[in-house]
Amino acid sequence: MRLRLAAIAVLVLALCGCGTTGKERDAQGSVQRFIAALSRHDGAAACDELSPDAVSAVEQGEKKACGKAILSLGLPAAPVADVQVYIDSAQAKLRGGAAVFLEETPKGWKVSAAGCKPQPGMPYQCELEA
Repeated sequence: MRLRLAAIAVLVLALCGCGTTGKERDAQGSVQRFIAALSRHDGAAACDELSPDAVSAVEQGEKKACGKAILSLGLPAAPVADVQVYIDSAQAKLRGGAAVFLEETPKGWKVSAAGCKPQPGMPYQCELEA
C-alpha cells in the first residue's frame, strides 16, 4: 500500500512538472510574438498578444486605437532571458532587466503588463499595466 501511494505521489509530481514546462513555453511564445510585433512596428499584432484589460488600458491612456497606441509607448523589444509561471500568471524577464507580466486566459497567455522595470524595495514600474 505504501509503495502504491509513493508511486502515485511521484506520478502526480511528474505531471505537475510537465504542465509547468508547457505553460512556460506557451507564455514565452506569447512574449516572443509580442516583442517581434513591436520590432516590426506591427501594432495590431502586438495588441493581439495583450489581455483585454491591457488593450483597454493602452487605448484609454493614449486616447487612440491599440494598434497605434502600443507603438507610441516605446516598449523595450529585448530577447526573453527567463520565464516563470505561477499557476495562471507569469513573468518574463528580458535581457537588459525589463520584465513582461502575463495572465492565462481562455485564449492562451496574454500580456497584462510590459515595459516593467524593477524598483529597489518596491514593485515593478510598468509603462503598460492593465
